[in-house]
Amino acid sequence: MQFKRKLQLGIATATGALAIGLIAVPSVNHVLHAASNNVTTVSQTAAPTTVKATDQTVKATTASGTKSNYRVSYVKSGTRAKTATYQKTAYNTKHTATDKVDYINNVKGDTVTLSNGTTAKLQGTMGRVYVHWNTNNWSVTAIANTADVQKNPAKFAQQVNNQLEKHNLTTTNVTHGSVTVYDQAQSGQANTVKWQKADQVYQVKGQQANTALKIAADAQRH
Repeated sequence: MQFKRKLQLGIATATGALAIGLIAVPSVNHVLHAASNNVTTVSQTAAPTTVKATDQTVKATTASGTKSNYRVSYVKSGTRAKTATYQKTAYNTKHTATDKVDYINNVKGDTVTLSNGTTAKLQGTMGRVYVHWNTNNWSVTAIANTADVQKNPAKFAQQVNNQLEKHNLTTTNVTHGSVTVYDQAQSGQANTVKWQKADQVYQVKGQQANTALKIAADAQRH
């Protein structure tokens, strides 16, 4: 009887261990599911891998974050020099996301007309010329050194507008979008394209205007 009791206890212990193992499985699956939300490669994002802009070709090299919040870094082809970034950020509300886009509705200044009939406003201060206009749900600001556009203050703005039309960038259906670009390459990534879709904001920053515009356009077609 004692042997039989020991045998029964052994079976009960083994059954208990099995039951504990079965209970532990969902916990392991949960950990794996959380890990799968991480972004570690560019292919997990909406960022284009290779972008051929007017002045340079850039390649996406690293990606990090989660599917809701990630960053992709670009280097100039053939170098290790970081020249641009693509970022996606999810906010708690649509209103909060709108505040992050830097959309500008109206500005004051002299009126200029771009070649496609777009009406823009021109301002000049501190050695720079600012030309701003709105199209669809986008605001655009083109900034040039005064010396570069003395004979035609809207020269760079016209070039930017041509690029936007070529890439169909500002015809994209977004909640709000904004473009801020400079006529000369910046030491930092000052050229910026942002657009909002509901509570999510996408942002491209780059040293060169054409590169930032092309990355943004390619990303929206991804």
